[in-house]
Amino acid sequence: MFVNHCHVFPPNMKANGTLDILIETMKACGIERAVAFAPFEEWTPPSIGDPNMWLAEELPSYPEVVGFACINPLSRNSVKKLEEAWRRGLLGVKLHPPIQRFRVNDREAYGFYSKAQELGVILDFHMGVHGWRLMEYRPLLLDDVAYTFPDLKIIVEHVGGRGLYNEALALLLDKRNVYAGISSCLNERTHKAWYIGARKVEELVHLIGEDRLIYGTDFPYNGVKEIRYDLKTIRELNLSSTGKEKILGGNLERLLRR
Repeated sequence: MFVNHCHVFPPNMKANGTLDILIETMKACGIERAVAFAPFEEWTPPSIGDPNMWLAEELPSYPEVVGFACINPLSRNSVKKLEEAWRRGLLGVKLHPPIQRFRVNDREAYGFYSKAQELGVILDFHMGVHGWRLMEYRPLLLDDVAYTFPDLKIIVEHVGGRGLYNEALALLLDKRNVYAGISSCLNERTHKAWYIGARKVEELVHLIGEDRLIYGTDFPYNGVKEIRYDLKTIRELNLSSTGKEKILGGNLERLLRR
């Protein structure tokens, strides 16, 4: 298995979210490889320095882990930060509009999106209710981005969650460069706002095919128990064994190679 969407931190930021704990969690769940996101710059204490460079420097000790940067596309020198992260081996970028406070289709971000398309960088967007102005990060705003940059690789996390699933679905139906991030949306008990459930995952495969769904753990906000629940749910879906394998790593592997 090759999973997406793992948040990692230096020990003094989040003791249960270190790379070592991630590796332990992966082993306990039978996961061979994982994508890990650098901490958000907005959350990182000055003593850590650049969180993207912290992750890049740690990765040689963790060959099972592929690194993604966290960059606010409206931040100063965001394109240079993206280029440097790419040079240092970070193959994607996690974007979280409610935390980073940017409007998804702000034209000031288009230079960043253009460079990401040029480099082949994956942009992994949080999409789901998260305590900020919904009109700034609703999934349909990504339609502008996906249309303007048709070769840009975009993942819509949580598939918009319970509240914005239909908008995310419309985007997925219309734009083939957009992928559905199946993360923290299968367990209603632990993630009520982002829950879409097993039947909607089956619906997604029926409507857009099996090649654009990517499972993510949302580590460390989900631990071994929650991740095992997700994996069991996916394995019990009314899908082909090939489709399940694609959700659990095949699609992510292919997207990284494109």
